[in-house]
Amino acid sequence: MPPARLPRSARLAPRLKVWLLCDNLFLMGPNYLRFLRAVEETGTIRDAGKAVGWSYRTCLNRVRRMERALGGPVLLTARGGSAHGGSRLTPEARRLVVGFERWQKAVAAFTRESFARYLSR
Repeated sequence: MPPARLPRSARLAPRLKVWLLCDNLFLMGPNYLRFLRAVEETGTIRDAGKAVGWSYRTCLNRVRRMERALGGPVLLTARGGSAHGGSRLTPEARRLVVGFERWQKAVAAFTRESFARYLSR
C-alpha cells in the first residue's frame, strides 16, 4: 500500500516537549518550569499555583517530587501567610530553571531547523 498523501492545503508543524530526569526519576518539564518561574514572580506557592492552574496540594506534591529526585530542597519557604511568609527558589533550583530554559530554546531552534530541512514543502 503506498504511503498516504497529505492534502496540498495541509500544514505540518513541529511540536516537541522536553523534560529532565535525575537518576532516572522525572525532575521537571515545561509545566514545572512555568510553576517555578511563577514562584519567582509571585513569591508564594499558592499564587504560583493560581498562575499555572494548579491547586496548592498539587504544587506541594510537585515540589516534593522534584525534591525526591534531586535529593534536596527546591524552595526556601517561610511560614506566615501573605504578610510575612513566602517562597523562593534555592540556588540549585534557579540554576536548573535557567539551564532548562536555555536548553528548551536550543532544542526548539534545532527542531525548527531540522523540520525545515526534512519535512517542509
